[in-house]
Amino acid sequence: MYGFLRRAPSALLLGSLLTLPLASTAQRATRIPQGASAGAPAAGAAREVLPGPTTAWSLAAVGDAIITRRIAQFENASDPRFRDMVTVIRDADAAMVNLELSLFRFSEFDGWPEVENGGNWEVGPPEVAIDLKQMGFSLFNRANNHTTDYGVTGMRMTNRLLDNMGIVHAGSGENLGAASRPGYLETRKGRIAFIGFATSFTPMSRAGESRPDMRGRPGANALRLTTSYEADSATFATLREAAAAFGGAGRAGATGGEATVRLLGQVVRRGPRNGSVGTLDASDQARILREIRNARSLADYVVVTSHTHQSTPVPPAWLSTWARQCIDAGATTFIIQGPHLLRGIEIYNGRPIFYSLGNFVFQNETIDPMPFDHYEIFGLPDTALASNLYDARFRNGTTGFPATPDYYESVIAVPSFTGNQLRELKLYPIELGQKAPRSQRGTPRLADAATGKKIIDRLISLSAPLGTTIVYENGVGVWRPAAPAP
Repeated sequence: MYGFLRRAPSALLLGSLLTLPLASTAQRATRIPQGASAGAPAAGAAREVLPGPTTAWSLAAVGDAIITRRIAQFENASDPRFRDMVTVIRDADAAMVNLELSLFRFSEFDGWPEVENGGNWEVGPPEVAIDLKQMGFSLFNRANNHTTDYGVTGMRMTNRLLDNMGIVHAGSGENLGAASRPGYLETRKGRIAFIGFATSFTPMSRAGESRPDMRGRPGANALRLTTSYEADSATFATLREAAAAFGGAGRAGATGGEATVRLLGQVVRRGPRNGSVGTLDASDQARILREIRNARSLADYVVVTSHTHQSTPVPPAWLSTWARQCIDAGATTFIIQGPHLLRGIEIYNGRPIFYSLGNFVFQNETIDPMPFDHYEIFGLPDTALASNLYDARFRNGTTGFPATPDYYESVIAVPSFTGNQLRELKLYPIELGQKAPRSQRGTPRLADAATGKKIIDRLISLSAPLGTTIVYENGVGVWRPAAPAP
């Protein structure tokens, strides 16, 4: 049913894994010196200190990976900026990425593209997982709005591929309990728990809880968000008039003693300002916080990541409150991906909150084939090619993602910790080739000096309102704790 995922890994996959030029982060962290046993240090070796509050370790964190083409070949080519970028990732003790697509070969896929999707039906070849692992990534988030673009079958094939490769992943599973559980990465610096969830997801992708008399629903670990609206007195009066004019489409009334108006399916409450109000589902919050507390008792460090499109330049109040709750429950760091754009960084109680790390790999214009539904959206005939679809969607690169440099400029965040406390943060600017042709656009490299300075300056500006001071040093953004007062 699942092609090579039901069998032993194919010769191509296994051969690629056995010939990686350098060990991945997780492999390197657990390597035993030649001639030594697992139970004793090598002769003459210093005694290792057990992980604890004084252990120094580091994490390389990036945002979204929509990776639909092989990229490992750039390391062996004359591309020093790609090689140097990979070195940054491999030098960390662990590295995390948001895998925002399914990975399978259509020749081995017996499912179909679902009617609901995350804005596009994202899929790539399974070999790109080899590339990401070879680059050093050891923690993969699977909870996002593309988890079930190709249904539960696509989700299962992707998860089984990662399992067969020994990659730690979290955020999706056979029921809500499994999707909520942490993945655990064992390193010499300590045990890292990894928890992934999403506030941005398709309704059908939400995993369901099991009952004694009913199996749970496979899918993503979802944190439901309800958005309501409020309006000041003047705006509220205008909306009441509009509701009356729309007749059946709008009505004014009172609910719970508070004045409200319903207009075009939205309820607006009279309030002190004009804007939206986000409310997180209490049961989802309790479940996730319980998993964080459990992970903290079973691991040395806890990395929490959320796929959250609602992370705006100034984080909404509900998001900041929730991120801090996760830190208070035991998270070492809270990392958001999803907006495809950089957002600010907050240091809360000595632990970093990244409100969005933008894109890491953004190859969303070379998926071929694509479902009929996508061609239908743009009025294209059955004879249209994938290139015609992307030309129509992005108007030959003059609108949408390809037309905006910010979607192709980001950072690799490398927080260094002592135990669970942040001691230094380095931010390595990367660029994804916005001006490159479609066949090459979206592949990351360290940014050149001028572009890198622009990226870090943007991040400095976004982080300042959150009380975080970042400086630009030797091509890298740096945060260090303030020196104690004399």
